[in-house]
Amino acid sequence: MLRQRRPAAIGAGAALVLALSTATACGTGDEGRGAGFQDCVTDPVTCNSGERAEGGDIVWGMDGSWTGWNPNTSAEYTIFTLQVVAPYWPWVGQFDQEGEFVLNDGVFAEAPRLVNESPMEVEYTLNSDASWGDGTPIGVDDFTYNWYARSGSESLCGGCAPAAATAASVTAVTKGATADKIVISYDEDYSSSEWKFEPVLSNPAHIADEQGYDWRTDPGAMGEAETYFSQTVPTWSTGPFTVKDAETGVYAIYEPNPEWAGSAKVTLDSLTVKSFDSTDSIITELRQGTIHGASPTGISAENIAQLVGEEDIAFNVAPGPGWNHIDLNTKNEFLADPALRTAVFQAIDVEELIARTYANVQSDASRKLNHLFRNDGEHFQDHLTATGQGAGDTEQARGTLEDAGYTWDDGDLHTPEGKAVSINYRYADGSDDRTTMAELVQYNLADIGIDVELKPFPVGDLGTTLAASDFDIVSYGWTSAPTIVSSAGQYWASDSATNFGGNEDPELDALLDALAAEPDPAAAAEIANEIVRRVVEDAYVLPTVDTPVSIMASEELVNVRDNWASQQRALYNVAEWGVRA
Repeated sequence: MLRQRRPAAIGAGAALVLALSTATACGTGDEGRGAGFQDCVTDPVTCNSGERAEGGDIVWGMDGSWTGWNPNTSAEYTIFTLQVVAPYWPWVGQFDQEGEFVLNDGVFAEAPRLVNESPMEVEYTLNSDASWGDGTPIGVDDFTYNWYARSGSESLCGGCAPAAATAASVTAVTKGATADKIVISYDEDYSSSEWKFEPVLSNPAHIADEQGYDWRTDPGAMGEAETYFSQTVPTWSTGPFTVKDAETGVYAIYEPNPEWAGSAKVTLDSLTVKSFDSTDSIITELRQGTIHGASPTGISAENIAQLVGEEDIAFNVAPGPGWNHIDLNTKNEFLADPALRTAVFQAIDVEELIARTYANVQSDASRKLNHLFRNDGEHFQDHLTATGQGAGDTEQARGTLEDAGYTWDDGDLHTPEGKAVSINYRYADGSDDRTTMAELVQYNLADIGIDVELKPFPVGDLGTTLAASDFDIVSYGWTSAPTIVSSAGQYWASDSATNFGGNEDPELDALLDALAAEPDPAAAAEIANEIVRRVVEDAYVLPTVDTPVSIMASEELVNVRDNWASQQRALYNVAEWGVRA
């Protein structure tokens, strides 16, 4: 079954994660196929619900890989890492398919509570049975460890590169009035309207202690502890499952966590999350019955044709949180010039990219015209069209270059200093659509005399390639939760570890600081649009399209459904998964 659904637009994305840039499908398929996802259009939160049988072993596929076990770090903060850690990670909660925040009751007994407004102080109440799966209860040290890990401060975590310095404004972590309460205090500058969504737990402090890391007083040891958690298969869990066996980047086998304190009862005997190099490979395994489901980052028209003919496989395609984009490395010797960056974006024809990829499987796929707000969103403003960026206007691009002193010699573009311009374009392999987009960009830029070398990288190297800024031009995607404040800072703050292209703009940084300090959502939306305007002026990131997402699963699975608003996609409610009774 194939359905089309456009979820309500939520202000902007935050808590962002990396995703592969790829074309996806959306439309209407076989209306007559059985159970599964038929109700997900009208009832996205509880569709495919049902009674579960006791027992069962599920193998779940991912169309990508992961390089470590610590999504605190920028290199490992990818959609694939966040999916593989979903069964055990200490989330504060999840957004559901309607954008409502649902508390993780396996760790917390109550929703976070604001106990002081200036400076902000937030109280957390732990589930009295919450533990790390090894008999050790969650406590104040664990909140402190997370503060240091996500602080972005060398004085707290030496050599750390957090995906986002979400704890940069924390000033103290203390015990509350009772043993189950923890209070986090922020500095005077922190006044975010999204305080209750901050990630306050990550890796267990007691295991860092057991490994001999003096993380409380030695920033270098704290950094070493973070590296340890990146490289070490976890023996701990706060979630419904614990790792039984794993090989980093290949598979993880989970068994039920006997210390899981959440309200959802686990019925499965085991869950395996397994990496594949493409959606094609996943569908082959699914048709053969060797895996039971997947929520890949993309799907092609050929994939749809394969799935429609399978009576025992349910599938659904619906708009998701991801937005794809093309980024430029501002530290490149040529792309350091804003005039060249502007001309590059003016020469790229986004509509053609969509027509040759996304439109093949989604006829109404449209160009994304705002980095933070969906085109149909309440706060949407078009900041791109007037600049010509993404229009594929060769003459406008040449005019921009001429005004900046560039020249051509036998058709090749030369800088004002007389050097021939040549750059590379990086993209993840394993997708015909990503290859097509790369070739189209190469063709567009050849029209203005730029020699572009296409350099694909393995799918599993997405995070490390970006973290090393090993690109001149790169195409990938962000996927995010329905919040607005932290995403913009993670994308574009000069000192953000996920500002992979190294753009440094004091005016943009000031706007980002203003957004983080604005408690009123409407005023924050206005600032967010000013931020988008400035990013466009910097010619740093060119959005292409909001992409749908897909889920495919055996008809035997129950309580399995996709969730566009969660970083973990279908794995957001893995405790409830089961085999249909």
